[in-house]
Amino acid sequence: MTGFIFEASERELTSGFVGTIGCWAAGILAATAAVAFTLSGGMTIKLIGLLLLLVAGTFCGLARTAPAIWKLRLTAACLSLGLMLLLAEVVLRCVTNFPVNTTSNMIPHPELGYVLDPQLNDIDANGFRNAAVLPQVDVVAIGDSHTQGFNAATAEAWPQRLAEQSGQSVYNMGVGGYGPLQYGVLVDQALQLQPKQIIVGLYLGNDLGDVSRGIQERHSEREIENSFRHAIKYRSATGSALHQALRHSKLGRPIGFEISHPTNPTFVADQRVQFLSSDMDLTDPPIRSALQTTLQMLASANEKCSARGVTFTVLLIPTRESVFSHSQQTIRAAFPDGLLRLAQRESELRDRMQSALTELGIAFRDVLPSLVSAIDSGIVVYSAYDEGHPLAAGYRVYASLVDRPSNAAIHATN
Repeated sequence: MTGFIFEASERELTSGFVGTIGCWAAGILAATAAVAFTLSGGMTIKLIGLLLLLVAGTFCGLARTAPAIWKLRLTAACLSLGLMLLLAEVVLRCVTNFPVNTTSNMIPHPELGYVLDPQLNDIDANGFRNAAVLPQVDVVAIGDSHTQGFNAATAEAWPQRLAEQSGQSVYNMGVGGYGPLQYGVLVDQALQLQPKQIIVGLYLGNDLGDVSRGIQERHSEREIENSFRHAIKYRSATGSALHQALRHSKLGRPIGFEISHPTNPTFVADQRVQFLSSDMDLTDPPIRSALQTTLQMLASANEKCSARGVTFTVLLIPTRESVFSHSQQTIRAAFPDGLLRLAQRESELRDRMQSALTELGIAFRDVLPSLVSAIDSGIVVYSAYDEGHPLAAGYRVYASLVDRPSNAAIHATN
C-alpha cells in the first residue's frame, strides 16, 4: 500500500511539473504573440492583442494555482492543437497554392515608385506580370490593378486574354496602385518595345485620386502589415487560408450594403463608396486639377505614339458600383445615398472624359456597356463579397471589347 501511494504521488508530481512547464510555455508564447501582434494596427488589432494578453495571463495563473491533472490536460490540449495546425500547414502546402506570398510583392523603383517583385512566380525581370520580357511585342497594356489582373490568375488577366483571343503578342505593364503619373512614364518604356498599339486602362474609380496623391514608394509588408501579422497571413498556409475564408465570409464583412441581382449579387463596403466617391468629385479642386493633368498626359502619349505610327487607345474602366447602377435588373431606388452619389459622380466624370478624348482625337473604348450586358445576361462578373475587381469572366469582357475590330471612327463606346 505504501508503494502504491508513493507511485501515485510520484505520478502526480511528474504530471504537475509537466503541466506547469506546459502552461508557462503557452502563457509566454501568447504574451509574445500579443506584443508582436499589436506593434502596429488599428483598434481591432489592438483588441485582439489585448485578448491574447488575457489568454497569456490565464495560462500563467493556471500554471501556479490549477490542480496537477488540469494543468496536464491543458498542456495536452495545447500540444494537440499545435500538432493539428502543423498537420494542416503540411496538407495545405501540398494540395493548394497557399501560402499566398512568400515574399513582399513590391520593390522600390526610382521613376514609378515601385514595381512588382521579380522573385514572384508570375513576375518578369522588369517587375510586371508576364511570363518573360520580350524584345518586341504587338500590343502593350498599361494600367493599374485592373490591368495587372487582381482577383484572377495570370492567364486570366485581360492583356493575356487579349493575346490568346487575337493571336498577337501582348505585354502587360499593369501594376496595382498605379495611376496616370505612372502611365506617362510607362508609355515611353512601352515605345521601346516597338509595338503596333498601346492601350492605357484608365480606371475611373481612383485614377484621378492617384494623381492628386502623387507617385509614392510603396512596400506591401510595411504599409499593410507588421512583419508578425504579414508572416501569419501570407507566409503560412494555414493563416492564408483562414484569412481568405474570413475575408469571403459575412463575418468578415465591413459595414456596407448588399446589391441584389438575380445572378450576380454583391456586397459594397461603405468605406469603399466614400473613398471612390471622393476620388471622382469634380467639384474638388485637386480632382479637377488631376483631370487636367491626366488629359495632358494622354494627349502627350497620343502624340508620341502617332509620331511612331503606333495606335494609341484609352480603355475606360468603370467601377463595379457603376456597372450595377446601370443594370436593368437592380433596383436603384434601394441604393443608399452614398452609392447613388458615387454613380452620379462617375457618370459626370465619364461624360467629361469621353468629350475631352473626342476633342483631343484620342481613340477610346468604354467597358461599361459590355459589363452591364454581361451581368444582365447571367454572367457572374463580380465576387459576392466586397471586391471591386472582376472575376476572370469580367476580364474576358475587357479583352473581347479591345479585340473587337474598329472602324475609322476615332472613338467607340461599346
